[in-house]
Amino acid sequence: MNLISPGTLKTLRRLPSKVLGLLFLLGLAGILNCEKDLPKAATKKSEFAYLLQIDGAITPASLEQLDDALTMAENDQARALILNLDTPGGLATSMDSMIRRILSSPVPVLTFVGPPGASCGSAGVYILYASHLAAMAPGTNIGSATPVMIGGGETPAVKSDQIPKEAGADDQINLKRKQIHHALAQIKSLAEYHGRNSDFGQRTVSEAANVTSSEALSLGAIEMIVGTPEELLQKANGRRVRMANGYETLNLENVQIKRIETGFRARFLSLLANPALASILMMLGILGIMAEIQYPGTIFPGVIGGICLILGLYALQTLPVNYAGVGLLLLGIILMILEIKVISHGMLAVSGIICFALGAVLLVRSGGIVEKTTIALLAGTGIAIGSTIAAIIYVARKSQQSKVVSGAEQLLSEIGFVTTDVTPQGGQIRLHSEIWSARSETGTILKGQEVQVVSRSGLLLTVKPK
Repeated sequence: MNLISPGTLKTLRRLPSKVLGLLFLLGLAGILNCEKDLPKAATKKSEFAYLLQIDGAITPASLEQLDDALTMAENDQARALILNLDTPGGLATSMDSMIRRILSSPVPVLTFVGPPGASCGSAGVYILYASHLAAMAPGTNIGSATPVMIGGGETPAVKSDQIPKEAGADDQINLKRKQIHHALAQIKSLAEYHGRNSDFGQRTVSEAANVTSSEALSLGAIEMIVGTPEELLQKANGRRVRMANGYETLNLENVQIKRIETGFRARFLSLLANPALASILMMLGILGIMAEIQYPGTIFPGVIGGICLILGLYALQTLPVNYAGVGLLLLGIILMILEIKVISHGMLAVSGIICFALGAVLLVRSGGIVEKTTIALLAGTGIAIGSTIAAIIYVARKSQQSKVVSGAEQLLSEIGFVTTDVTPQGGQIRLHSEIWSARSETGTILKGQEVQVVSRSGLLLTVKPK
């Protein structure tokens, strides 16, 4: 493909050589000027720092918020990113990605656990230890970083709190040991990287240790105690931190704070990344689709059910799901839909509800703390689904047993009046204000008598005296 058309080439050939030379020199000067300006733009620092607030559980939405904030800070050459953290913990997968993003960032990340009353637990401890500078507000706490499994309980082979030091035949115990040792090494490496107290970091894993902000400062787990992000910038100015490319002295004098507002999309994704909401959305989706199958053409239940089901599936894919739980959920959906079409006297519906409840229990797994689908929620979900299915089945059964009010079948057993004598050969009757041809099933029926329709053949009715 020619980048320059033949017409353009002809025009260039007609230009004097001096003009072409001048154009070439101007283009070369422009390129050199641009390249000369690039280093200045790249080294010039802005006079502000970004502030990102992350509250609640660490989820894929939290990772996306941090990544967007750091990208914005890097593009705008911000002096620093203040990560205002208040979290009980969260997903290990999201936490690991956030740690890698912080450690590779050219913009210093200053993590601030605040305001007073905030906490930094589980996954939050690792994120704080990975940050270039760690600070806490008075009245806050940090710790309890032991990895746990959602829905996990005491391993049958181990009746104490001690995990054997040597690997054995029980894979559950081996998995727990792997998680603990991985977490210990991870928190230790982060502590050594930034020169913080690795012993305390390991105790948050092995003993679920949790301390106040003043204790954390005395232990060397954090660098300072400050009340506000503004105070953090003042005290952090001039401090030396370790970045990906070596050590750097923070220049935060007269730096203004720009708060990153959480957009609707981030809030919506945070809301969806909740196992409890995922169960509710799945339930609503199932009920809507079942209603549409039972009463086709109503549109609204099917549309709402489809939307809820898709959102529920999205919520599941944002979580580290257990595929056995997903399989039970899908089996429950299939069984509850089959109940509408197959006469099982409620057994399929009951089996579907049981599968749905078990699937919700097994659904989510995590290496950190995440909101659990509580027994109350599961019971409420099961009762709601069961009640709705029972109502749908009751209405369906009742409609099947009700009297036909339209169509050819509606004429059977109806009562009419003879308008002319009706014999086995023929006659006429009045039925529903209409005149029908009729024949007698037994004998002659006189005019004025009531008759009952026995059968129909085309436009001819067979009747008998009432």
